[in-house]
Amino acid sequence: MSNTIRIMFLTLIIVSILGGQLLADSYFKQATHVDAFEMMGQKTPEKNDTSIVWLTEGKACSQIGDKESIIFDSQEGLLYMLDHEKKQYSMIPMDLFGGGNKEDVSRNEEMAKMMEAMGGSMEITVTPTDETKKIGDWNATKYIVDIKIAMMPSKQEIWTTEDIKIDYTMFNAVSNGMMAQMPGFEKILEEMKQVKGIAVKTVTRTSAMGGEIVTSMNLIEYAEKDAPDGVYDIPEGYKKVGAGMGRR
Repeated sequence: MSNTIRIMFLTLIIVSILGGQLLADSYFKQATHVDAFEMMGQKTPEKNDTSIVWLTEGKACSQIGDKESIIFDSQEGLLYMLDHEKKQYSMIPMDLFGGGNKEDVSRNEEMAKMMEAMGGSMEITVTPTDETKKIGDWNATKYIVDIKIAMMPSKQEIWTTEDIKIDYTMFNAVSNGMMAQMPGFEKILEEMKQVKGIAVKTVTRTSAMGGEIVTSMNLIEYAEKDAPDGVYDIPEGYKKVGAGMGRR
């Protein structure tokens, strides 16, 4: 799978913003499935990924398989993107709460060029609905989200629940880490405040080069329990590199 498509899959996992106080470590397990598709004569088989998100007071970590992690520290105002295969990490300023790190960390040049070729910054429009249903153990409400990028417009059907009481801003920071590198990120966050709660099911349909890519995400487990030691820390010996994941 190309780096551009892979980045889009990561950025299109959108959940709500807003939230309450986090009282303990929270554990989330998410399953993501990408249907098989064909683009420019090249066939890509279906793909399945599992990610784990941990939240505690002031910190959050998303573990994407065993190769990548995203860590957010609200006091530092920085998002750390870790590549476990290369044992390296990069940083992106993300001052969501005020008073955080003001260090000038450059944006990933590859990402900037990709976005320019796609027609500039991403635009998002959220449409709330009154439709509700039970998904797993959670009462969920449906939202429609239109994502406009010149070459890869997408439409999402997001089902969220407010049954789980967490800090949704922290959850969003690590769940949408790749989006932080994109132009217009601040406007995206503002628009997404209309989405209340945490996503328990998201179906994304992305139009690309005459084809359609269908991605689904499901929250399959939630629990309050102790996080593993060091989950919110950069492992010893990892090397700092420029902004962005830098993989493939």
